Amino acid sequence: MISSFNFNSSSEIVFACGAVNRLGETARLFGKRHMIVSDPFCVKSGLTGRLEKNLKDAGLDVVIYDGVVPNPEMEMIDRGAELARSFKAECIIGLGGGSSIDSAKGIAVAAVHKGGIWDYAIGKETITSATLPIIAVTTSSGTGSQCTCFSVISNKATKQKPGMGSPYIKPRFAFVDPELMLSMPPALTLMTGFDVFCHAVEAYTSKAASPLSDIHAEKALKLAGEWLQEAYHNGNNIEGRSAMALADTCAGIAISNGVVTLAHVIAHVIGGHCHDIPHGDALFSIYREVLAFNKSAMPEKERFIANCIDKGNDDIMSAYDNFTKPFRFENRLKQKYQADSGLAKRIACDTFTYMKGITELNPVSADEKDVEGILIRSLSPL
Repeated sequence: MISSFNFNSSSEIVFACGAVNRLGETARLFGKRHMIVSDPFCVKSGLTGRLEKNLKDAGLDVVIYDGVVPNPEMEMIDRGAELARSFKAECIIGLGGGSSIDSAKGIAVAAVHKGGIWDYAIGKETITSATLPIIAVTTSSGTGSQCTCFSVISNKATKQKPGMGSPYIKPRFAFVDPELMLSMPPALTLMTGFDVFCHAVEAYTSKAASPLSDIHAEKALKLAGEWLQEAYHNGNNIEGRSAMALADTCAGIAISNGVVTLAHVIAHVIGGHCHDIPHGDALFSIYREVLAFNKSAMPEKERFIANCIDKGNDDIMSAYDNFTKPFRFENRLKQKYQADSGLAKRIACDTFTYMKGITELNPVSADEKDVEGILIRSLSPL
């Protein structure tokens, strides 16, 4: 008997090499005045200018906001929202990796709602249908933000990094052009690609998983297991880039429905406390111990995951070790923990505050003591 479930898949995904060249004709559907939200790298590489020309050639007015930084901060988003208001933007286009697309989502909300973005990020205020339409043009294969209903926003003052969620912030169109991923350096390929793997694992094992989210998670796991190493070691291989772009998209659809679990909550809290740690590196620092904590909760699914990342291996722990062995992670959190042994306790405490609801989707119930143990085992010297 299949249990009842809801499944949301409202974004239109344009997946093709050269897909970005169709942006202008699509953007016309949402008005004449468009704001491109990007990071300085996209500007320097000429990609932002390429999109600007594409839009202008389609007869559209364009303004560029290039203030995006990794782990988008609420002040940066509020400044972008002010520019969107003054320009009277009718559509927000997020160009770049997850930080740019998450920023575009935040700007689309803050530009037309009262107050700043933070009250919406923590759920104090409600996001409405007034939110400006969003188009996502992704240049990385990792966050899945181009097809999710989530945006991650940081507050340095409170050391919080919540995932803001609303159906109104899901991009109307997602342009996934594997050619745009060819310039990703190995380190970024690894950080984002590992995030794809984690999204798929967590959506697959979440208590919110459904048969349809499982289909997308399984496809993402198969693709990541087969192609992440190739994309990492040979970034010019368009087949590998395409496979990881599809894995990212499938995993994004999976988490939009199955959400994530304990590991992602811990990683978000790590990012709130340690703003300089990339999300993928934060995940890696604790992921093995989270897998061990959850081991045997879902034996059939764990065997499937193991076989995807290490063919013929049914044991998720040894499969994970074999899968990650060829990669070089910085594990910056271990360095910080060695200098501040109280960090684990603070992270464990915050895991059950502003993102507590997501911890309840973990396949094994966890409390603060469990998370502190996961952190200590992850970060202590061997």
